[in-house]
Amino acid sequence: MQGESRQLVWLSTTVLAGCVAGAPYGCEPAPAREDDSYVSPVNAPDCRPNNDGVIERQEMPFVLGAVARIRVGSGPMDVDVDGYVDETGIRRWDFSTPLPDSQPLARLELQTLENQWFAPSFPQADYAGPLTPGGRLLGPLRIDDAGVHLLGSASAEQDPAEGRTLLVYDVPVTLYPYPLREDAHVTTTARASNAVLLGLTTALSDIYDVRVTGRGTLVLPDMILENTLRVTVRLRRTLVAGDAQQVTHVWVHECLGEVARVISPMGRLADTIPDSFTSAHEVWRLSL
Repeated sequence: MQGESRQLVWLSTTVLAGCVAGAPYGCEPAPAREDDSYVSPVNAPDCRPNNDGVIERQEMPFVLGAVARIRVGSGPMDVDVDGYVDETGIRRWDFSTPLPDSQPLARLELQTLENQWFAPSFPQADYAGPLTPGGRLLGPLRIDDAGVHLLGSASAEQDPAEGRTLLVYDVPVTLYPYPLREDAHVTTTARASNAVLLGLTTALSDIYDVRVTGRGTLVLPDMILENTLRVTVRLRRTLVAGDAQQVTHVWVHECLGEVARVISPMGRLADTIPDSFTSAHEVWRLSL
């Protein structure tokens, strides 16, 4: 092999030297054909938005390996989840501050179920999506013409330091019903028996109330997105020992998917958490 390598290097050097010297080694460019023309390739995305404020299945693509960069603000943080109506009658949510560089960067990646330790528990899942910044907790997802469905949750590692999580719902939870438009609404009650949360065995019942509660212009640090939908997700959880609730507002845009998320503090079911809460547990923003 070493002899063959030396021969190849010698041949390449000889041809290159011949080209520099102008010797007839076939280095001159061939005369162009009359029909020769170069057309620049266009790598257009598969998703083509029409910015009409209605998100169809094809306008919410799920691309394996795609990584979203989000800035994560940890609470308590003052927030305005309702925004304001501008002089043209359009609602605006301004999440342009604080500056992105002042907050930690997390990367969210859509993953395949292949080789995931929890894959056998979710045979109907198409993907594993991150449920927390950095992806330590994953949500097995099924996508069909009716919407995006959450089948449960699992820790990315089988036995992380904080303890294993494996929660399998008895019915899929619809997170985004298609088509996603103003006033779209779906409620799902899902149960999980013999669940494991952070290493503790438990059983629980979750009620997800999902409703599109607004449409308007979202202002982010790096972009302004018109006809963005606000999806409000109210989770009410009953466990064998205790209960909890939380409200999350998610802003969704055509072809970009989720672009912002504001999560309320956790409370008991007996507490009142208004949709217009002003203090957030966590804020996610798509950003550079």
